[in-house]
Amino acid sequence: MPGTIIVTGAALAAPAMEVAARHGARVITIKPYTPPAEIARLAVAESADAIIVRAAHVTDEVIGAASTLKVIVKHGIGVDTIDVASATRRGIPVLITHGANAQSVAEHAFGLMFAVTRRIAHLDSRMRAGHWDKADSFGAELSGKALGIVGLGSIGSALIELVRPLRMTVRGYDPYFRGSIANVEIVGDLDALASASDIVSLHVPLTEQNRNMFDARRIGLMRSGAILINTARGGLVDHDALATALTTGRLSGAGLDCFPQEPPVENPLAALPNVVMTPHVGANTGEAAERVGLRAIQQALDVIEGRPFDPRANVNPDYAAAA
Repeated sequence: MPGTIIVTGAALAAPAMEVAARHGARVITIKPYTPPAEIARLAVAESADAIIVRAAHVTDEVIGAASTLKVIVKHGIGVDTIDVASATRRGIPVLITHGANAQSVAEHAFGLMFAVTRRIAHLDSRMRAGHWDKADSFGAELSGKALGIVGLGSIGSALIELVRPLRMTVRGYDPYFRGSIANVEIVGDLDALASASDIVSLHVPLTEQNRNMFDARRIGLMRSGAILINTARGGLVDHDALATALTTGRLSGAGLDCFPQEPPVENPLAALPNVVMTPHVGANTGEAAERVGLRAIQQALDVIEGRPFDPRANVNPDYAAAA
């Protein structure tokens, strides 16, 4: 029987919408950051079978109201805007589109590294204002620098491959990683990684356990003049502490694609010339949109139509006990 799928944000990529149409599924899109109460009302009114989460919070209010809900799929991998515990209690699987946007996010992190070290955004704004800073503007090379990667999943691993031609010294930290990576030193202590790196790049999901993992204390352990890159989740970094470190020169720069509140209301970093910021668009490429959209819609349809789904995509395997 055809299902009803709510997408919290813009429509999925055209190939994904075509798959939904072939299956007879009805896809309803709503504006980004729609309040949970409105999502709940819509889910009830439309007897939603699935919610694909793009830009919104799917809270207990939503999940509890939607009695027909069978699955929640994250359009991406971060589930911090989904009440996973609520879904688990109600026997609803929460799935992610693991790996589908890894290359795009890794390339964005790589681009931010270049943009910060060569002051590209600042110099662009200076040029547009009529200045010519050739004589006194000096950046830094990435070649030979020490890179610390926090999180060795699909995105962190893709970044490692991107930086290999630069002959960087690469260290990785991931308490869940088992194995080895060629020419990468796996370290077991995050403080040690922070203090040994010229650049630290974050690639982990946000949990209550790692919120503000880069706080004033850990930022203070970083090398003088180091750079912090975050394309994961804004809540991993204490932005007030980061602003202080960037203002005092403790850190030389930061590249940020995510923020503790999105969109930011008050941003202590907005006026700093040594920060490059983008509006959480690391995964926003045409190629990734197709891969993620197709995987998201297929996962939703698999559950709605009673087919097994890839267990690697399931972030709450305990849901089955309550089903």
